[in-house]
Order: sequence, then C-alpha cells, then structure tokens
Amino acid sequence: MTRCQLTTKDFAIVKTMLDRLAWSGGPLVDLLRRKLASAQVVFSNEADPDVVTLNSRVIFTVNGGARHTRVVTQGATEGMVGLTMPITVPRGLALLGLRKGQSIVVDCGRGTAETIHVADILYQPEAARPEPATPEPGAAMAGRRFPVLVFSADEQQPLGVRQKIRHISDSGDDPGPSAA
Repeated sequence: MTRCQLTTKDFAIVKTMLDRLAWSGGPLVDLLRRKLASAQVVFSNEADPDVVTLNSRVIFTVNGGARHTRVVTQGATEGMVGLTMPITVPRGLALLGLRKGQSIVVDCGRGTAETIHVADILYQPEAARPEPATPEPGAAMAGRRFPVLVFSADEQQPLGVRQKIRHISDSGDDPGPSAA
C-alpha cells in the first residue's frame, strides 16, 4: 500500500468525498478508501514541502510517458482546462498526499490500471506560507512604558492619585444622585 501524507483539511475533504460516494462503488471509491487507510494526517504547518497538497503545482508522469504539469484542485475549475487536475478524478486523487519521487498504481476500471509518478512539486501552498516570527524573549516588552504605582505608608491610596471629592451637606445628609 502506498503511504501518503494528508493535511487535516485534505483528509477532511477526502473523507467527505468518501461519505458522499460510498454507495456508488467503483475505482474512485476504492482509491478514496486506500488514501484514508494509508494516510499520515498532519497539521498544515507540519506538512512536508515535498508532499502534494491541495493547490500544489505538480509535475507527474503516467505510465512513464510525457511529463504533465497541473495544479491539484478540490473540484473542476472553469476556464482552467489543461492547467488543473481535480481530486474528483482518479489521477488527481492519486496525486494528493504523494511525495516527490513516489508512485502509485491506480485502477482505471475495466481491468486497466496506470502508474502515476510524482516527478517534482513546483509549488506547495503550505511550504510557501511564511513562518510566524518568533520574537526573542523580552522583545515584546522592549520600548514599552508601564505605569509605576507607589503606595503611601498606610498602603490604602497610591501616591499621586487624587481622591474623589464628596460634598456632604451641613446636616450630614447626602441627598445622593437624585438631587442633581
């Protein structure tokens, strides 16, 4: 069985495809099951750069023939004929999760099969995403000013903080806010 690596997103999409197509049977359903059974699932930021993920630009061969370059997509993309390879067809699904240099045999139905080989990965979105900057310890605090509170000897009121002024009538009665 050919091992593959799928991102959590790609795995969820393949699983959903299987859930929707399982009743139909056929080579695509068998390939979906093989992918899921052999998958090593990783987070997007942990995907190896030499693995085909969705929206990767891949150079591949079929049965050792001419090299083809396609972008592996989730579905058919209108207006991009000859540029994309959707995972809704066996060749597209076969490419998903394979490493550079890896091959897989795909059942085409009617007793025929073809070998798909990943020659190169020209672009992988996960590898192209910039790494989050990790600041040096204390760098986030550099240059910031923080207030310093100094408390009086009785530690009830910080120094430099004005107390609220409260007016009390001569009778000692405080009429409250309703008198205003």
